[in-house]
Amino acid sequence: MAERRRGGRKALQAARNASSGIRRRLRVFLSTDAIRLIRAGGLAWVLTAAGFVAGVLLILTEFSAIRYVITNTASCQELAQQTLRDSCLVIGHETHGWGFAVLGLFVILMTFGAAVGGSRPAAIALVVAGVVGLGITLLHDLPQTSRKGGVGQNYADAKAHAGNGFWFELVGSSLALACGGFLTWRTPPPRRERHPTPGAAEPEESPA
Repeated sequence: MAERRRGGRKALQAARNASSGIRRRLRVFLSTDAIRLIRAGGLAWVLTAAGFVAGVLLILTEFSAIRYVITNTASCQELAQQTLRDSCLVIGHETHGWGFAVLGLFVILMTFGAAVGGSRPAAIALVVAGVVGLGITLLHDLPQTSRKGGVGQNYADAKAHAGNGFWFELVGSSLALACGGFLTWRTPPPRRERHPTPGAAEPEESPA
C-alpha cells in the first residue's frame, strides 16, 4: 500500500514537471523572433520582406544562367561538341562555387536581425554583403556576359547574352545594399557612442 502511494506521488510529481515544462516551452515559443516580427510594425515588415527577397534572389543566382550564347543555326543544347555546350551556358554555381547561396542566407539573417532586432551591426553587415555581391556581379560576372567562348570561334553569328542569374544577383545585391543603408541610417548607434559619459576623463595629450 505504501509503495502504491509513493508511486502515485511520483507520478503526480512527474505530471507537474511535465506541465511546468510545457508552460516554459510555450513562453519561449511566444517570445520567439516570429512574434517580435509581428509586433515590429509595418516598416519592419516591408524591410524584412525586401531583405528576404534579396536573399532569395542571390540564392536563385546559383541555379540560373549567368551567360548563354546563341547562334542562328543552333542552341546550346543542339551543339555537337560537349566542350562547346559547356562554354555556351554558364550556371551560377559553376562560376561562384555556391558563394552567392551563402551570401543570400547571410543577407536573410542580417535583415532579420537589423529590421526586427534593431541591431546596427547587422545593418552594417547587410551593407557589406550588398557591396560584396555588387562587386562580384560587376567586376567578375558582367564581363562574362559578352564572352562567346569556343562557340564564337566556330560560329561567326554567335551572340552572348546575360542570363537570368546575372539579373538576379544584380537586383538582389542592390536591394540588400539599399536595405542595409536604410537600416543603418534608421538604427542609431549605442548611446555611449553618441554621448560620452559625463565626467569621463579626457585623454591626456602626449607631451610635445
